[in-house]
Amino acid sequence: MLTQFPIIQYISEDGQLLKKEIEPELTEDLVKLFYEKMLRARLMDKKCVNLQRQGRMGTYVQYEGQEAAQVGSALALENGDWMFPTYRDHAATMTFGHSLRNLLLYWVGRIEGSLPPEGKNIFPPAVPIASQLLHATGAAWAEKKKNTDRVSIAYFGDGATSEGDFHEALNFASVFKTPVVFFN
Repeated sequence: MLTQFPIIQYISEDGQLLKKEIEPELTEDLVKLFYEKMLRARLMDKKCVNLQRQGRMGTYVQYEGQEAAQVGSALALENGDWMFPTYRDHAATMTFGHSLRNLLLYWVGRIEGSLPPEGKNIFPPAVPIASQLLHATGAAWAEKKKNTDRVSIAYFGDGATSEGDFHEALNFASVFKTPVVFFN
């Protein structure tokens, strides 16, 4: 069995605490930051669902239940890294620095809603399934060729695995050993 990436588990499937002490890098302040970002994302999502149901916003895709994965992955990124979200990854983009204002503008059809904050490499949400995976691979390859330590993260859902773009992106990333994370 490979132990290169060991499983570290703090809570069992039935909710029991497995480790008495949390590792030192998981400070109380960091846990509060995680919670704050997840709560903010949940409240934003609920507000957008309400706006959509009232007819004050067009299409909106909910992400309730995905906050922890999105917030945790976005907090692992550093300035200069690249984010390629889908139409369902606003918790990640907010955590990485996208403003609530621009997210709302995006969902009401305003072009400025697609603009990331200055200095942030956040692509607009990909609505076509899996198209962002190739972009993430290309950006990661460019960073590799520039000899930086920047990475790309591409979010995608299960439906993307049925698309040719998914297989092409993973194949290209593997062959050229690009610093890209494919996050499902």
